[in-house]
Amino acid sequence: MPEQFPVGGLPPIEGAIEIAAPVDVVWDLVSDLKAMGRRSPETVRMFITDQPRVGSRGLNLNRKGAVVWPTTTRITRWKPPTHDGSGALAFHVGPTNVEWSYELTPRADGGTHVVERRSALPEAGLVVRLVGRWLMGGSQQHDVELSDGIERTLRAFKTEAEAPGRA
Repeated sequence: MPEQFPVGGLPPIEGAIEIAAPVDVVWDLVSDLKAMGRRSPETVRMFITDQPRVGSRGLNLNRKGAVVWPTTTRITRWKPPTHDGSGALAFHVGPTNVEWSYELTPRADGGTHVVERRSALPEAGLVVRLVGRWLMGGSQQHDVELSDGIERTLRAFKTEAEAPGRA
């Protein structure tokens, strides 16, 4: 019998990486939401309705194997690197009601510490539970895949930011 969606939802998932490039170089990559499909194994494309800023809305196209589905996006945090050198970006995704975020912190050596996080998944509605169970292999298994996807996305940022001539 397929797993049941856990009562109360699932915990947050996150990953972190050290990148040997300044925060502004990493920000240029992380804030290029239209390019997310090149870096994220599950995201095919992000469509943002206007210039990215808090409140901007969009549509994501996602894929896992033969399964393709849309989600909605609303940017909830948009903080380009400023006087403190840090940067942050977050967006709410429906219908799962989670927030994906990136936090960029400068390191003393001129590099950047990057954290990517998916907030806790609340107890899901019927559609999310059915899709999770029958099309994603179960919600807990999908979280394992999302965790791996976070690591792959962070490595893609690192590879691009550290490419010769980039920084």
